[in-house]
Amino acid sequence: MDLINPGHWTRSLFDQSGLSDWWISSLTVLIDLAVLVVASLLADFFVRRIVVSIIRRAVERSKATWDDHFFKERVFQAVVHILPTMIIRGFLPVVFEDLPKWVAPLDKFLGIVLIYQIVIVINRAARASSHVVEELEAFKDKPVRTLLSVVLFLSWLIGGLAVISVLSNTSLASILGALAGATAIFVLIFQDAINGLLANFQIVLYDLVKKGDWITFEKFGVDGDVVSIDLTTVKIKNFDNTISSVPAKAFVTDSFVNWRGMRLSKVRRIKRSMVIDLESVHFIDEAELQEFRKIQRVQSYLDAREADIAAHNSEHGADKTHPVNGRHMTNLGVFRAYAEAYLQEHPKVSKKQSIMVRQLAMQGEGIPLEIYCFATTIVFEDYEAVAADLFDHLIAAVPSFGLHLFQAPTAQSMRASGHPAA
Repeated sequence: MDLINPGHWTRSLFDQSGLSDWWISSLTVLIDLAVLVVASLLADFFVRRIVVSIIRRAVERSKATWDDHFFKERVFQAVVHILPTMIIRGFLPVVFEDLPKWVAPLDKFLGIVLIYQIVIVINRAARASSHVVEELEAFKDKPVRTLLSVVLFLSWLIGGLAVISVLSNTSLASILGALAGATAIFVLIFQDAINGLLANFQIVLYDLVKKGDWITFEKFGVDGDVVSIDLTTVKIKNFDNTISSVPAKAFVTDSFVNWRGMRLSKVRRIKRSMVIDLESVHFIDEAELQEFRKIQRVQSYLDAREADIAAHNSEHGADKTHPVNGRHMTNLGVFRAYAEAYLQEHPKVSKKQSIMVRQLAMQGEGIPLEIYCFATTIVFEDYEAVAADLFDHLIAAVPSFGLHLFQAPTAQSMRASGHPAA
């Protein structure tokens, strides 16, 4: 034990005791430490009993919920415990003024304790923040727990490196620089986990997919609902009750279909075509026009169309002795108007979305006539029933307009036409 200078403030207490200088020096240091510890504990007691009590009352009166989580996770209490350590560390040079070689090891020890307390504060604050974020509607289906795990891991990692920095008297930046050489090996060994982690961040950042989404991923033969999003994989329960695991990075690098928008809108698109035989399309004559007028769904269309065509032909002096002169109605045009009117009347077709009956580019088979609308249900069975009901009616209605649907020749049709079957 180093001898304490005679001028030290506690030395005078033992000068007349008859003890040896070694004992006097030892007791002096112990008393100095005791005074310092008691002072810090009093400060800790003061803050815990008074400041924390004030914070508790403020949290109870506050209408916000985030402070409740921070108080429940003892974030404020963890911050309070940093104060005694800082007080002791700050007064070390004063207390051990006459024993300077004690200051450095004690300062290192208290530095390590302070790093540990700071890491605890960060961990508790991260947990409290995760609870706050999970209550937000926009983040209810996000992998918040995964992000929390990353934050906790990084806090302990950096805290451990900071401890090494204190013990070795090396700056933290220098230690991180020294680790750069090992980064390539680390990435090589844990490349799948790192790629999965980065993909997980991108999935969350760009809101590509979340639990409960219906996705279709043709590359992996996936068609079903997302049941979990892990660090490196996304699990999907297919509609045949099988479970598929897809790498998280595939949702960033490859193309897939997310049906979330359909579920949110509560409608599902119907986009299917029927092929009209080209030879059955023609201008309609007066007799056909009168026959079509018996069909209620096209009566208003025929009146408006006939008036518009008559005005145009009169204005341009069209010679009606030939059907290609001027403008005329066709049976295909009347059927398109009928199909659109039928869709508008159907109770299971949404009137808030687009409704179209349009021609696509002609093919060798005929003219594709596409039905484009939205069913008011997204339940798979009900949706298919609505689509089938629409096309059952329209297919059956086609002959009423003098049209024919195209289908590939069958053996029966070949025999009926007098041609031997192949």
